[in-house]
Amino acid sequence: MRMVAELQDFEGYTKVFLFRELDADTREKAEQRFAEYKDRGVIMEGSFEDDAWLVSDEVRHRRIRFMPAEGDIRDWTGCTGSCYCGYVRAYAVLLLGCLNVNTIAEISKSLIRLGCASFEDACMWDVYTLHALQFLGMIPGSPGYVGPVMEKIEENRTLDGWRKHPRKLADFRYYLRFGRCVNDFWKTADDTAREYFFPVYLWWNLTSILPLRATEFLLLPRKCIRTQDGKWILTVRRTRLKKGRRKVGYTIDADYECHDYEIPGWMASEILTYKENCTENSKHPRDTLFVPERKSSLGYLTYDQMRRRLMEFREAATGRADYPVNLGDTRHLAMISLILSGGSPVVCRELAGHESFDISSNYYANLSTVVESIVYEKHREHCGEVSLEGSLRLRGAGQGVLTAMDGGSCDFAGIREGDISECMKSFRESGHFGDCMNCHHFYPEKPGLRLVMREDFRKRVDDDGIFLMEMIEQVRRGNGAQEDIMSVLLRLQNSSAAYRKVLERDLEGRHDGKAEKNR
Repeated sequence: MRMVAELQDFEGYTKVFLFRELDADTREKAEQRFAEYKDRGVIMEGSFEDDAWLVSDEVRHRRIRFMPAEGDIRDWTGCTGSCYCGYVRAYAVLLLGCLNVNTIAEISKSLIRLGCASFEDACMWDVYTLHALQFLGMIPGSPGYVGPVMEKIEENRTLDGWRKHPRKLADFRYYLRFGRCVNDFWKTADDTAREYFFPVYLWWNLTSILPLRATEFLLLPRKCIRTQDGKWILTVRRTRLKKGRRKVGYTIDADYECHDYEIPGWMASEILTYKENCTENSKHPRDTLFVPERKSSLGYLTYDQMRRRLMEFREAATGRADYPVNLGDTRHLAMISLILSGGSPVVCRELAGHESFDISSNYYANLSTVVESIVYEKHREHCGEVSLEGSLRLRGAGQGVLTAMDGGSCDFAGIREGDISECMKSFRESGHFGDCMNCHHFYPEKPGLRLVMREDFRKRVDDDGIFLMEMIEQVRRGNGAQEDIMSVLLRLQNSSAAYRKVLERDLEGRHDGKAEKNR
């Protein structure tokens, strides 16, 4: 991120002046910027020279500290302790308007820790490395051993592929089971429990479908429901800051914009009931849907309060307070579900516009495990006798449905009438059409061939997931279009649907064989 000193307009174009060094001129501009943000109330407490500031963006308050918590600033920086911390203060001020307050606080803390690290540890630094490199490069004259440290950090970033660690999700089966626990709990909950746990209930049902960030969900406006042309419309606040380079305004109105989505009638009814019972006579500063647990200067149900409430719900609904479902998970689950069940332009925009690729890349590279979890969990619960959710359906293949083929059977009904349209979709790498081993309609008789066929279909799903990740990266870097993502999504949906059918057919064979044995 390049920090802008000022913009000047010249006859139809804009000239950008960047801060290149933390010199006396930059410090003066930093003090001016500090005063501006303090007058606006973004900086609530502290002067420029203080060791800590309290900053706010109406969504959160955060204290930014500029003194080492442990140890002293090391000699390799070429700076005294007060000088180094002064540079960090100036750097933090220059980030105002570019990043949210929480990120600025974390970057400042990491830079102080970097200055306290030994030369060897500093060379291996992997926290906010882009900012570490930019900050060290702006120290006047690059004193001490700053240059070698920057060189080593740069080298390690290149070797690491410039990637962030992906978000770790639990095994997909836990989310399937949690969904059942939520519904079972809600059916028997009394009015008090429904009022208290409604934010958790709505969070699960809404954000598992609509990929909202947790804070976007918690900032749902109080007047979020209306009808339009006989449909129920939900208004949500979505952040403006994750897509493109936008200046941070540090207010909810400036940093979030309202979007409308159609929701089912039962969900609208639940929201209206909650409003009637809990919020009609309750006023709080942010005028959000959910009532905060206690009076707070932030004035809304905060992330920490919601996280504690989710923990209580997990204990009540599953018997485990540590059940592996967290607030940030559902946004990624919604993406994964929409990708596998029919990606839309909304998903394409979300994927292409995400500023950093930390969207559970471990799942996009292993989507076959998600398909397996869906099929196995539903089969385990219902023993193959009822349908799966949505379009995922376990088939009840009876006698007369399958057509005998060489080495197995085919479940495509049109094959008996001479319809080979499905055969033309399956071909070998050499281009030979009608290859049964590459067709999801074919069911080989020999268990060994079934295993080989299943692994082939599994590999296709994972390969298509990796290809999707690569295409998202290309689009993010400006080397592709959102239509490219849609094309890859369709390819992934086809391969996952074929793999799902192969798994279902295998389970049916086991179920039928077990039933025959029990007769």
